Amino acid sequence: MANQSLKCINMNLQNNKAFTILELLLVVTLLLLIFGIAGFSFINNLKGIQQVDVTINKEVNNLSLINQLSKQLFAKYEKKSVNIIVERDRISFYTLLPVFFEGAVRAEYIFEKKGDKLKISYEEYPFVDGNLGLEGIKRQVIGFYDSIKVEVLQGDRWLENYKGAEFPTVFKFIVNGEEFYITTRGIKI
Repeated sequence: MANQSLKCINMNLQNNKAFTILELLLVVTLLLLIFGIAGFSFINNLKGIQQVDVTINKEVNNLSLINQLSKQLFAKYEKKSVNIIVERDRISFYTLLPVFFEGAVRAEYIFEKKGDKLKISYEEYPFVDGNLGLEGIKRQVIGFYDSIKVEVLQGDRWLENYKGAEFPTVFKFIVNGEEFYITTRGIKI
């Protein structure tokens, strides 16, 4: 009988050392729940970071375009009877700040509809040739934008089309819904 009592006690000790299936299922379920919440949070953070990256890239593209335009417009060259043309689909002018060549050049910014985007190309002709509005020799795609609108201040009115010997003093560029103003008050050469 003592031997049987010892066997019973020994079996009870072995049973107490092991986990039941219910305990294992409960632990696995809790771990899955914790990792599921952590994974969901991690994936949402990645999506948020991607959206921030897209927004930053759009802003950098907008500012790069405006920066290049403002420097070139500020370095205007006014020696012809017509020195600047602003239309809905292009800006043509003479500048002393070229991208490709040296010296005074004819700069052409062309806005071209491509699907639901607007492709902006920059073209340059290596000297002041009196042919504003024609294609340049060197071409570079600046980028694709949702929208762009250019207006110039003439007196007290904003004009979408302008052609003249003198550069307007203020340009308004609306790029992807954001307004940028560029002044051309500089040194006349």
